[in-house]
Amino acid sequence: MSGHENGFACSAGAEDFTATAHRSAGGGRTVTVRGACRCRTPGFALELSLASPPFVPVPEELHLQLTEVPPNGMVAQVITPTDVEGEFAIGDEVERVLIRNRNITVLVKEG
Repeated sequence: MSGHENGFACSAGAEDFTATAHRSAGGGRTVTVRGACRCRTPGFALELSLASPPFVPVPEELHLQLTEVPPNGMVAQVITPTDVEGEFAIGDEVERVLIRNRNITVLVKEG
C-alpha cells in the first residue's frame, strides 16, 4: 500500500482498484481503470495517465501512473475518499494494469 510516508498525500492499494476491458463494435479493446484513494485532505484531484514504456516491454501489462493534484488554499485536515478513473486503448494481450509509481497491480477482467 502506498501512503503518506512515501511522499504521497493519497494512499491506496490494489484492493482499491478495478480494471475492466470492453470490446467496441469495431473490434478495438479498451480498459477502464477505476479506483478510490484516501487523501489526507479534501480537494485533491487524481489522474491516471500512461507511464513511459518499461525498459523491457511486457506485452501483458499496461503501465500507468497516478498523479495527485493538490487543492488550492486552506482545507480541513480530514481523510477523504477520492475517486479516480481512466480509459485506455489496449491490445488483446493485456492481462493486467500496473500503476508503476504506486507499485499496484490489477488484473484485467472482461466486462
